[in-house]
Amino acid sequence: MVDTELLAAALRSKGHTVVHAHKIPDNAGEYEFEVDGRVLTLEQARQLLEADVDR
Repeated sequence: MVDTELLAAALRSKGHTVVHAHKIPDNAGEYEFEVDGRVLTLEQARQLLEADVDR
C-alpha cells in the first residue's frame, strides 16, 4: 500500500504545489500526482522528492 498523503506532504514541505493524488485504473499504472502544474506518475513524484533531498 502506498501512503500518497505522506508523499504529497513531503513534496509540499519541499515547496512543491501538490493539487491532488489519485489512483488510476490498473491498466494505466498506479497513481498520478499533480505537482507544480505537471502530472507525474508515482515513480516520477518519488524521484522529484529524492532530488530535493539531495540538494
